[in-house]
Amino acid sequence: MNFILLITTKIRDLLHIRNFNIIITIIPILTFLLLLYLYILTRYEHLISAIVFCLIPAIFAFFYVLILTPLVIFIAQKTKIMDQTTCHDLDKKPTPLLGGVSLYLSFVLVGLLYLPFTPQWKSILIASSIIFVIGTIDDIRPLSSTIRLFGQISASFIIMSSGLMVSFMPDNFWGSVASVLITLIWILGIINATNFSDGVDGLAAGIIVIAALFFFFITLHLGQYHVSLICTILIGCGMGFLVFNFKPAKIYLGDGGSTFLGFLIASIALYGEWSSRGPIIALGIPVLILGVLIFDMIYITFSRIRNGHVNNFKEWLDYTGRDHFHHRLINLGFSEKNSVIFIYIVCIVLGISALQIENARLSYPVVIQLIQSTLIFLLIIMLMLMGRKLSN
Repeated sequence: MNFILLITTKIRDLLHIRNFNIIITIIPILTFLLLLYLYILTRYEHLISAIVFCLIPAIFAFFYVLILTPLVIFIAQKTKIMDQTTCHDLDKKPTPLLGGVSLYLSFVLVGLLYLPFTPQWKSILIASSIIFVIGTIDDIRPLSSTIRLFGQISASFIIMSSGLMVSFMPDNFWGSVASVLITLIWILGIINATNFSDGVDGLAAGIIVIAALFFFFITLHLGQYHVSLICTILIGCGMGFLVFNFKPAKIYLGDGGSTFLGFLIASIALYGEWSSRGPIIALGIPVLILGVLIFDMIYITFSRIRNGHVNNFKEWLDYTGRDHFHHRLINLGFSEKNSVIFIYIVCIVLGISALQIENARLSYPVVIQLIQSTLIFLLIIMLMLMGRKLSN
């Protein structure tokens, strides 16, 4: 151990660089990017032209958000649509809301240019517009949780009317009823989980970008190009917004932006046909990719019920507490930025697990990956419980 420290010190002295820790951090990042490049080159070599084609709408979406967001910031400041709360702990200054406006306009504009008008795309377009409008109105003048819930349920049924539903239930009456209920719970859960994750700069948008990236790779490999295009447009919008939203944030998503992103990623998970080799594989891929959002939602729900903080669904929607994953990391001593990066890494690890089971011919590799993910979340629970003790 002393020998390693000696070598590290000598290298630092030779380089004469004060921020030596930055280099140590950058090396694994560059290694990861190199390995990702090699993976794409070998796994998707025959799809390089398709990847290049899909990059075009992503680039357009990225630049549209870059152009529109400063305008939205200006409008929000002039109209005083600002976040005056202290929920973003370390940034007390009032910050413009309405980040969802630039995301929504860019996504819809590029989507209309590049996506064919299939029933599924039409339903996503209409339903996501409902979600966005209700969320944006809530940013300007707070709405009751009943109105917000009604809008989310209406949007969910619009999606289901186009055939976007879970498909692993038995083909009978009770199977159909179960499919509707599970799909509804899935959409409402992911929408609100994304909204709840928008507690520190760059977290919600970054999680959605990472999830969309892994959905893109899998749908592209499976030949589901319409879903791939939706993913790339969403990635471009999210990356453009992170320029302004990563710490220190110049603008927040607001409810309009976070619920819009959550609805889109939930719809993508329903749109993709993840496997024809059995329901466990088809279910495992979206569950792994969105594992952080699912885990945080389940954990805080049980925790709040157990501690008597919520007694019904309305209270659950209205409750705003400091008990989320990112809050607990901050309580442990993580900076806001490091807590966000930590969660990004967990999302990437789970996404890689989803890539591994994409071509699984049997169910047991999926079960193994889910067990591995469960162990990861058990470690996270230990961190969260420690963070809770430190906050008390």
